[in-house]
Amino acid sequence: LMNELINFSLPAGKLSCFVGNLFAELETPCEKQQYPDGLILCGRTAAGRDAMLLIGRDSCTFIGSKEDYNAARNGRCPSRRCSFGG
Repeated sequence: LMNELINFSLPAGKLSCFVGNLFAELETPCEKQQYPDGLILCGRTAAGRDAMLLIGRDSCTFIGSKEDYNAARNGRCPSRRCSFGG
């Protein structure tokens, strides 16, 4: 599968659920990569594919499989305390 570049925006609470649904494990970002406007999360998705999430002040950029992005957007909070439905 080819990596997609998807720009999106979510409120902080929903973004937290998205991150939890997206990544099965996080890895230390490569030192070569810099994102001065925010936070970089790198890791493996629940499907075992590599993905990267750039979290900026007003928007996010997902780099990875569109299938993984859609699965995370449609995921549900495991505790059922929030309705993600992103």
